[in-house]
Amino acid sequence: MDGFLGWVGRLGAGEVAAGALVFNVGLLVAALLAGGWLVRRYGYRRVAPVPGPVTAGEAALVAVAVLLNSAVGVAGWALWKAGWITVSTAAGPGVLLELAAFTLVMDALMYAAHWIAHRRRLYRLAHEMHHRFPDPRPATLFALHPLEVAGFGGAWLAVLMVWELSVPALGGYLVLNLVFGLLGHLGVEPLPARVRRWPLFRWVALPMFHVGHHLDASVNFGFYTTVWDRLFGTVDPAYDRMRHAADPAAVRAPNGLQSPA
Repeated sequence: MDGFLGWVGRLGAGEVAAGALVFNVGLLVAALLAGGWLVRRYGYRRVAPVPGPVTAGEAALVAVAVLLNSAVGVAGWALWKAGWITVSTAAGPGVLLELAAFTLVMDALMYAAHWIAHRRRLYRLAHEMHHRFPDPRPATLFALHPLEVAGFGGAWLAVLMVWELSVPALGGYLVLNLVFGLLGHLGVEPLPARVRRWPLFRWVALPMFHVGHHLDASVNFGFYTTVWDRLFGTVDPAYDRMRHAADPAAVRAPNGLQSPA
């Protein structure tokens, strides 16, 4: 691990920028391929209407998000080089506890920011753009206003400036963030009812949790957990019934989901 950090430290800014761009394009391609497969595989468990064709506007937002995410990566490297961000090379079981703690902190910050973004005077500034796509698909994960992309990137860089995270925990969080974001924008529920009924999934957000926010923007502001929504009373009242149901969509829409004309 020390050798890897030493190699990264010797890279030039142009090399880091190119690497960050390749990395983020790779994440986008992986998300679209994996998400497309999951939608095809579990299309019979749809929890949101089938979205219409991808628009030019949506594609443009996705492209800008990839560029901005790459810029955040370069900014993180620069802050690390300057000593504002420090990381450790710790390994072992403690990394899992570190990852869980960091995820909970980020979940709390993202819940608060998401709730604030829905306040009337701020909603039209940025977050409204994401809700122009109420029927989510994998690409919707990246269809965000540039201010939101920069805001999220800035938030986790700010946390890293006061928290010396281990490299494995940081890598684990990046993977976890992509997985939860992708699952929350599939529009289908891959997990069978017997798994969704596990006590763990009362607190860990299922794919249908964020889909519920796209369908009703007044509920389900959390990302990784349901902890903060349950604590502050913003969880969808139908969520637990949907979580236990063999056909979750029938709980929300007894007459069936309506696809766009």
